[in-house]
Amino acid sequence: MPLLGSFGAGSAKGFGFTTGGASDAYIIATGGTIIDDGDFKVHRFTSSSNFIVERLGTDETYGDKVEYVVAGAGGGGGTHHGGGGGAGGYRHNSAYDMTVTEQTYAITVGAQVNGGQSGGSSTFSSITSAGGGKGFTDGNGSSGGSGGGGSSYPAVGGASGNVPSVTPSQGNGGGTGNDGSPNYGAGGGGGAATSGGNGTGSNGGTGGNGSSNDIDGTSRIYSAGGGGHGHAEASGGAGGSSNQGGSAASQTVGGRNIANAYGMGGGGHRNNSSQGVVVIRYKFK
Repeated sequence: MPLLGSFGAGSAKGFGFTTGGASDAYIIATGGTIIDDGDFKVHRFTSSSNFIVERLGTDETYGDKVEYVVAGAGGGGGTHHGGGGGAGGYRHNSAYDMTVTEQTYAITVGAQVNGGQSGGSSTFSSITSAGGGKGFTDGNGSSGGSGGGGSSYPAVGGASGNVPSVTPSQGNGGGTGNDGSPNYGAGGGGGAATSGGNGTGSNGGTGGNGSSNDIDGTSRIYSAGGGGHGHAEASGGAGGSSNQGGSAASQTVGGRNIANAYGMGGGGHRNNSSQGVVVIRYKFK
């Protein structure tokens, strides 16, 4: 008499049966863009949606545990003598220490913003990563997951960058703008890994570096800061981790943005940020 099911791969702890390729030892879930990475499934959310846990597994280690990356949207670069935008807040658990239950989790993803705007937050369950602070524009900036870079124009406001506004920290502060007339180099936005650089002379400060992670099977940089604006024909600061650089005053926009990257601050002088993301990973066989 034939068996009704076959033992699933990796079921030594749960002795789960396999039906249609899914073992009852592990989580079954839906939502977002689903990627198979070896014995793991990855759900990537680039817009607000739902992560639905349909069934928990019996495996002692992985039956109800997930890994995640949650990154807020980056802040936009400052629009006039502007500092670099701060990176979106970055949160990651590498030890599969988050327990899920059979329910629908609302996912919020911070949207890309224009220059001079603060980034939106991203959320998964109780995990929220704040949006990045906008780069200072004529001394008027904001904090966030990482702080925006300082303005480079002292006649209209302070030159210091902002520090992150959340505890525990999800990023780093923005750099200080140089206020020594006639040199107006703006500060870079803070990144997940390092702070933004200060403006030097007429040159913009560099953006803070982001964090590298391969949770979805591809090594990516998350949450780097934007470079600060450079005065006149001087150089805009390079973005952290090859993110957007700031532009010189003679340019409309400057620098570049990493393809398929998330949580990046915009370069100083009217550069947009990049959106946030939520990525969830769990063992499925």
